[in-house]
Order: sequence, then structure tokens, then C-alpha cells
Amino acid sequence: MTDLPRRSLAAGAGLLAGAIAPGACAQQVARPATPQPSGVVTVPKFITRPLVFNPEKVRGLSAGLLRGHHDNEYAGAVKRLNTVCEELAKVDFADTPAQRIGELKREEQITHNSTILHEIYFEGIAEAPSQASGLLAQAMSRDFGSLDRWRAEFVGTGRSLASGSGWVILAYAPRDKRLFNHWAADDSMAPAGGVPLLAMDMYEHAYAADYGTDAAKYIEAFVQAIKWTSAERLYREAIRV
Repeated sequence: MTDLPRRSLAAGAGLLAGAIAPGACAQQVARPATPQPSGVVTVPKFITRPLVFNPEKVRGLSAGLLRGHHDNEYAGAVKRLNTVCEELAKVDFADTPAQRIGELKREEQITHNSTILHEIYFEGIAEAPSQASGLLAQAMSRDFGSLDRWRAEFVGTGRSLASGSGWVILAYAPRDKRLFNHWAADDSMAPAGGVPLLAMDMYEHAYAADYGTDAAKYIEAFVQAIKWTSAERLYREAIRV
């Protein structure tokens, strides 16, 4: 995870509240089988999810790129998140310097966001092209004017992040009962109160091996490879919250 030290210094305080919707990431946390004694800190254990598609069959994104992204960046974020959680469990918050607490909590947020967004990213990639349909397609037409208008905004937002970092996130906001395309300059920024349905990684590690600095070609390839059934499932779960 070569990006983590740099990300640790990134500013921003967006919270991925709502991302822990059913199916989003809860399954990846191993919990104790029995309640812990009073005073004993329960340390969450995050588990790296395997790829749910054959990377050899994804059009526009090479198998090497996808495997490297998954095994290095995503798995690295999970590993670092577990380490930070273990460190926090040992902290005496009454005696630990505030600066150290801030460093750990900032890194916890960054790696937690990165873990969740990477899982949604990989869950949103399909082996064959498809089209948005069902309730999600209806909501996209309602909130963006049309599916073409949604696509233009999503792609345009990605191009605005073509400097080599950030995320574009299609999210549902339960408070507002509508969809938004969110712009996040780094892993510390995510839609407060939003439930991510689709995430496009705009860090260079997501495309440089295939496209160099041509982020626009990567964006087009990603949009063509979206697994809309995954976004539809997350949307149906989100509107029940």
C-alpha cells in the first residue's frame, strides 16, 4: 500500500456513515462468538474479500491491473485497518497525547473508508456489459433527469479527479431520499449520511498499468464494465433503511 502514508496526511473529515448497510461490509467483520467481559475491548477483525468475477473476462481492464489493485491496494488497506484497530484497543485515552489519538483515529477513518469503497468498487465490476434497470434506473432518471445525464455527470466528475487521486461515488441519501454523484478528493472524504451504491477509484493504481496517465480512457472502460445488478441490490437495501 504505497499510497497509505500519503493518505494518512490527507485533510478532510467526511464520514462513510450509512456504508455499513446490509451487504455493504458487515459480512467481512469477524465477531466474537460470545460476549466479552466488562472492560475488555472487542477488536474488530476485517477480512479481505475475494474477487467475485473472473478478471480475465473484464473488458477494458486487464487481469494484471485488477489483481494487483485487489491484492495490493485493497488488501493492504484491510491489513492496515486491522493494525490500527489493534493499536486503538491498547490506547489509554486518558493518558495518551491528543496528537497520537488524532493520528490513529484519522488513519482508522482513512483505511475504513478505503476498505469499504474498494469492496464496492470490485463488487461493481462485471465480466459483460449491462444496463441499469429496475428501481435504480427509475430513481436515476428521476434524480438526474435521465440515465444519459447521470452518466455525463459521473464521467465528468471522474475527469475532474484525473490528477491521480480520489473517488466518484454514486450514493443514496436516506435523509433526502434521492441519489447523488459525490466527488471525493481522497479516502478521508466520503458522503456523510450517504449509502454508496457504486464507487469508481480514481487513484493512479486503478488505471496507470493499463492507461498510463490517460484517465479518460479508464473512466470509459469502467463505466462500460459496471455491474448494475450489484448497485441495484445495494439501492434496494438502502431504501429500506
